[in-house]
Amino acid sequence: MKMSMFPSFHQPLAGCDYRALEFFHFQTVSCFGPKAGDFLLHAAYHDATVRVAATALGSLHRAFVRDDDGPAVQSGLTRHALQQYSCAIHLALNQIPVTEGQSTDSILIMCVLFFCFESLQGHFRNAVQHGIAGLRILKQREERFLNEGIVACLPPSIVRLMFVTIENQMLEVDWQSYLPVSIQSTLLSPSKLPPVNLEDTPTLQQLSDSFQFCYNQYLKFLYLSQTPKSVELVQILQQNQAYYAQIRQHMHAWSAKFDAFLEAHVQTNQNEADRMTIKHLKMWRKMIGIFLSMDAPPSHGGLDRFASEFRSILCLAEDLINSSAGTPASKSKPSVSVQPARQQQNTLPPILPKAETSSSSSIPPSSSSFVLSLGLVPLLWIVATSCRHSHIRHRAIDLMSRSRRREGVWDSVLFSKLARKMVTMEEEAAGLAKGAMYEPADLPISARTNAVAGEFCEGRQGKVEFFRDETKLWEEVIQW
Repeated sequence: MKMSMFPSFHQPLAGCDYRALEFFHFQTVSCFGPKAGDFLLHAAYHDATVRVAATALGSLHRAFVRDDDGPAVQSGLTRHALQQYSCAIHLALNQIPVTEGQSTDSILIMCVLFFCFESLQGHFRNAVQHGIAGLRILKQREERFLNEGIVACLPPSIVRLMFVTIENQMLEVDWQSYLPVSIQSTLLSPSKLPPVNLEDTPTLQQLSDSFQFCYNQYLKFLYLSQTPKSVELVQILQQNQAYYAQIRQHMHAWSAKFDAFLEAHVQTNQNEADRMTIKHLKMWRKMIGIFLSMDAPPSHGGLDRFASEFRSILCLAEDLINSSAGTPASKSKPSVSVQPARQQQNTLPPILPKAETSSSSSIPPSSSSFVLSLGLVPLLWIVATSCRHSHIRHRAIDLMSRSRRREGVWDSVLFSKLARKMVTMEEEAAGLAKGAMYEPADLPISARTNAVAGEFCEGRQGKVEFFRDETKLWEEVIQW
C-alpha cells in the first residue's frame, strides 16, 4: 500500500517505510534530546538521503523496543531496517569525498544515524568506526573554515554537539584500539571553537549543552594522561593541561548558574522531559565534582571517601529508572522509551498524523530503551567499579541489569555483567564470603582490580581484560 509523500521525495512511501518514519518521528528523535531531535526531524523531512537513514533507524529502533512482539514481527522489522541501512550506506558513500563548496551536513547527520543504528544492533565496533569517520570530517571542516575565517560555512552547532556526545562515549570506553595513529592528534586536540557561552540566565538546554563540552575536555585530558604518547600527543596533552586548569573554574561557574536555574524554576512546574534532564545534570555534576576534587587520574583508593556522593547518585538514578518504567501506556498516544513524546513544531510539514490522534502509532510499553545523550549507564558503571562499599556497588549493578538501557555503545546488561565479574574477583581476592557486607577498609588495595581493558570485536562480541597493578588477572571473549 502506498502512503503519503514527503517533500522532495518523488515516489510514494510504501507502508513499511511510512511506519518506520512514523516511529522515527514520534519516538526515535526524542532519544537525542529536544534540540537535536528537532534538527534531525527537519533533516529527515527535507533531505531524501537522510530520510533513508532515518527509515532504517526508525525500523530497527521499533524492533528494539518492541522485543515482546514475537520472532516473526521482529524478523520483518529487522530485515527492512537492514535493507534501508544498506541503501543509506550506498548513498553516503556517493557523497564522499566532499567536493569544493559542498555542504557536509547530510553526511555528518548520516554518520550520527549510522552510529545509532550499529549501536542498536549491538555492533559496537562498527558504531565507533562511524563515529570516528564523522568526527574526522567535522574536525577537518572546522579547521579549514576557521583558518579561512569563513565562520558561516561551519557545520551547525547542534551537529557539533551530537558529535561531542559520541566522542564522549568513545573516550569513556577507550577508543585507542580503533583510532588510527595518523589522526589521533586531529581528534584529541582541544577544539578551536569556544564552548557554549552561558548567558546570565541560561535555559536548561544551554546548561546541558555547556556541561557536555566541559565534560568532553575533561575526558580528553584524562585519556591523554593515561595513554602512551608520541611527541605530538605530549604537546596536545600540554594544551589540554592548560585548559584543564580552567575546567574547575568553568564547572564552578556552571554549577552556580545551574543552582540559580533550579531556584528560579519550581521543578513541579517543569514538564517530564525537563525534570529528567535536571536529574541527569544533578547526577553528572556530582560525579564530575568528585573527580575534579582529585588529581587526574585518581590515585588508588582515592574514591573511598565518596560513599555518600555515590549513594546520592544512585538515588537519582533509581528515581529515573522507576519513573521511566512506570509511565503508563496509552492506546491513543505513543509511549516513549526514554523521554516523553515531544510536541511537534508547527513549522514542520503536516505529513504524519499528530501523536494525539494517531491510532497506528500506538506502541505497547517497551522493556528496552535507547538514548543518545547524557545517560545513566556510565555513572552506574563508575559507582559499581570504583566504590568499595558492598551495598552501594551491588545496588549499582542491580540498577544496571534491570534498567535494560542502551545508551549508544553503553549497554546496561553487558556492563552490569562485566561489573559483576570485576566485583566478584575483588571479593574473592580479599577472602570475603559471597554476599558479605564490607567497606573499603575490608578490601585492601592488593585485592582490587584497578583496570578493565575492553575491545569491541566484529559483530556482537568483544574481548575484555582485568588488571591489578599492571598484572593481567583474567581475559575473556564475551558475546551479547
